[in-house]
Formats: sequence, structure tokens, C-alpha cells
Amino acid sequence: MIRSGVKKRGIIFLILLAGFSLSLFLSLFYGLEAPFESLIAVLKSVFGIANNAYGYNTDTGVILALIRIPAVIKAIVAGSCLALAGMFLQTISKNPLADPYLTGLSSGAGLGIVISILLFSGVNYSIFGFLGALLSAVVVITLSGFSKFSITKLILIGLSLNLFTSSIISFLILLNPDKAYSMTLILTGGFSSADVSNRVLLLLFIGLLFICGLFIPKLNILRLDTRLVFQNEHTANKYSIIFVILAAFLTSLAVYSAGILGFAGIICPLLVRLLLGGDTRVLFFGNILAGSSLILFSNFISNNLIYPVQIPLGITVAIIGAPFFVFFLLKKGGALLK
Repeated sequence: MIRSGVKKRGIIFLILLAGFSLSLFLSLFYGLEAPFESLIAVLKSVFGIANNAYGYNTDTGVILALIRIPAVIKAIVAGSCLALAGMFLQTISKNPLADPYLTGLSSGAGLGIVISILLFSGVNYSIFGFLGALLSAVVVITLSGFSKFSITKLILIGLSLNLFTSSIISFLILLNPDKAYSMTLILTGGFSSADVSNRVLLLLFIGLLFICGLFIPKLNILRLDTRLVFQNEHTANKYSIIFVILAAFLTSLAVYSAGILGFAGIICPLLVRLLLGGDTRVLFFGNILAGSSLILFSNFISNNLIYPVQIPLGITVAIIGAPFFVFFLLKKGGALLK
């Protein structure tokens, strides 16, 4: 029985890895001349076999180095962060519909982006979104209290902040009709911002993954009845707060790299849990693959479905994710409620 379970997980991981590899290949090389030769050149460069991965084709080198590789990095960071943040919040709240933005981060990020557009013509809007999301998380976690912390209080305060800040965003958009289109477009997410340093982004991402990995065993405990596992409620609350803070940083980093992308943080943790079970040590890696694949493939569809028009990334994520979610919900039934 144990062997069959391990074998099933192995097959599912291979499928997830194949989906990630396909999405990565399409995002990098679709539409280029000699895509497989480009892939070989990139691999030679990565492994130090060749100093110039794109020497045979300057146009290909420019497209890959300046456009596609930065977009792929941001997609992987955004997808992984949203999926992991959703997994953390769904586990500690024992609510399969918990969303990374429930702590008010989406509206906080949106307000930061709108302020950037109105006051600074959109320069560094991803940084403003990151700071807005982080500030919202600080406000919500602080108001939730540390000594008398509860997930229910956190969700209610987060929803209240979301409604309040969303109203301010709508008001500012109505007051500035000349910039309404640009604000609405940026708020739907994407990789058009040129102010994000890929090296800084990768360092932050790897550091966050390492910290999250250290606490993953505790998350396995929190999915049980904490009253039976921990000696007192204060200890359980302490770890819950830690995971809420980690989720806030992960979601803020996703906003920094790709703007506001809804739905990805709900569907990926749900589907991965349905496929791989409840062990968060396994789900940690499954969500990284699933989240990255969803955003990579969504970005590929956004860029190519009605080329040269680009569909906003957030819309594509929802269009792709919703049918998969409904399919697995109908197929697996009440498994989400277990």
C-alpha cells in the first residue's frame, strides 16, 4: 500500500515536471528561428560549454536575454510564491478557499501601484506594489493581535481592509479618467515593468524558499487539531503567525515580480493537495512546480493567442485555471473538505 502511494506520487511529480518543462520551453523558444538549436545553445552556456549562447543568431540572443528570460524568471517566482502562500494559509486556516490576498495584500498592492502611476507616471510601480502589499500585511497582522491571535480575526480584518482600500482605488480611478486605462491594465498583472532586477529577485526568492523549507515540518503539525498537538494555544498561535508572515512576504514578492495575479494562489494548492495528499513536505515542491507552470503557460497564451495583441496576464490565469478547478472539483468531489 505504501509502495503504491509512493509510486503514484512519483508519477504525479513526473507529470508536474513535464508540464513545467513544456511551459518553460514554450515561454522561451516558441516563435524563434530554430527553437531546439536555441535550447541547446542556452544549455551549453549554462554549463559553461560555450561562452556565447546566442552567437549564431544575434536577434535570438537579444530576444532571449532582454525579453523572454527575464519574463520566465518573474513567472517562476510569482507562480511559486502565490502557490506556496496559498498552501500556508489554507493549511493553518483549515479552509480550502483561503487566498494569499485575504490579508488585504491585493488591495494594498493595488493602491501602491495606483499612487505610483498618479504621482510618478508609473515609474517603479512594481516596487510601490510590493511596499503597498507589505504595509497592508503589517497592518492586518498587527490589528489581529499577537497574544490573542486568531485566523478568523485575521480574515475578517483582511477583508475589511480589502473593501476599504479597493474603494479608494476605485475613487482615484474615477477622478483620473485620462489614466484609467493604464491603471486598470497594470492592475491585471504582467511582466512589462523594467525596474525589477532579476538578480535581486532571485536572491530574495531563494532566501524565502530556504526559510519556508525550515518551517515546513511545523506546517504538517498545524494541519492537525492544534489543541491536541501543542501544550498551549500560545505556541500554536506563534507558528500560525510565522506562516502568515511568510505568506505575506511570498505574496508581496509575487506582486513585485508580476503585479496582482488572483486565483493562482487558490487553485494550485487545492489541485496539488488533491493529487499528492496532505503531507506539506511533498506539497512544498509540488506547489512550486504547479504554480510556476500555471503562470508560465498563462504568459505564453497571453502573448500568442491573439498576437500581436497581448491579453492581460491575470485574465488569462483565471481563464485557464477555472476549468481545471471545476474539473477536479467535480471528479474528486468532497476531497476538498477533508
